[in-house]
Amino acid sequence: MNRTTRHLLAATGLASLMLSTTSAPAAAAQLPEGTAVHVRLVSPITSETAKAGDRLHFVVTSDVIADGLVVITRRTPAEGAIVAARRASWGFIWHRARLAFTYIQTRGVDGQLIQLRALSIDNRVNINRGDYGHGLQWATEGDPLEAYVVGNYDFRSN
Repeated sequence: MNRTTRHLLAATGLASLMLSTTSAPAAAAQLPEGTAVHVRLVSPITSETAKAGDRLHFVVTSDVIADGLVVITRRTPAEGAIVAARRASWGFIWHRARLAFTYIQTRGVDGQLIQLRALSIDNRVNINRGDYGHGLQWATEGDPLEAYVVGNYDFRSN
């Protein structure tokens, strides 16, 4: 085998190797509607200080995996908002304290916004600590919470 033939075979092998690695389709994953996203509050909230419309900050507590790919990483920030807050009142008419919030969104590994919701029909997480026998409602960083994905999202690995 002469020198030219060897170079031609080497170039052909290198070209086929390059084509096989660049033409392979990227792995894809779909994050389906209703996938659970485990979150926790970044700071506590109480019925004494919260007001409807206040923004809430959460952090994702475990990776969300779809089709074998991580699509939302642990420690990713998430957002929510207070939708109902009322202090307990002890005047002429007693009112129980109320505290409820909703989830808004987080981000996937590719940067796309992922809308979130609560499991309830009215899209609220109602905090009810009624067993404690007082009018304060609260949630802390230690409370495990679940948000759920709204819609379907496509991800491609690089």
